Amino acid sequence: MKHEYKLMAVCILASVALGGILTFALLNLPKSSEQMYREFYAAEALVGVSPSDYIDDLKMGKNDSVLVDLRSSGEYRAGHLVTAVSIPAVEMDSKQLLAAFSKLPKNKPAIMYCYSEYCMLSRQAGNALAQNGIYAKHFTAGWYEIQRDFAQYIVNGTEAGSLAADGNYTANACGPGTGEFRC
Repeated sequence: MKHEYKLMAVCILASVALGGILTFALLNLPKSSEQMYREFYAAEALVGVSPSDYIDDLKMGKNDSVLVDLRSSGEYRAGHLVTAVSIPAVEMDSKQLLAAFSKLPKNKPAIMYCYSEYCMLSRQAGNALAQNGIYAKHFTAGWYEIQRDFAQYIVNGTEAGSLAADGNYTANACGPGTGEFRC
């Protein structure tokens, strides 16, 4: 009789071990190309913000986010996109970055920009923030592109500046459109 219990116990343990191995294998299967595309575009659409849309929203009186310039404080003073506040991530460690973002209004999403569209600073800062439960979006352009494409919206000094809404404004980049898609 004892032999039967031992055999049953070994079978149960083997079944549990095999089930664990199979579950681990299934959860770690490589993703298909289709899955990777869906996840990439879902994340990109969630996190990326077009500067054209941002400026268009400001001109229409909609300012429901906080724009954050991550460049050095000296670079910010020399010129920044209107409404941007300075959080000079290049001069900070992770703890200081978290403290600075924690002080931003909780009812408005933060949108970050750094040196260029390809600069990794906003992505690195975004990752550090996300690892600590703070979520920020990022511009699909950086300072290089802002200077080139939005020069008329650059202000100097330590203040964010503002852009007055124009009731007669119609978007000039790709238009506000009437559908669900924007620039």
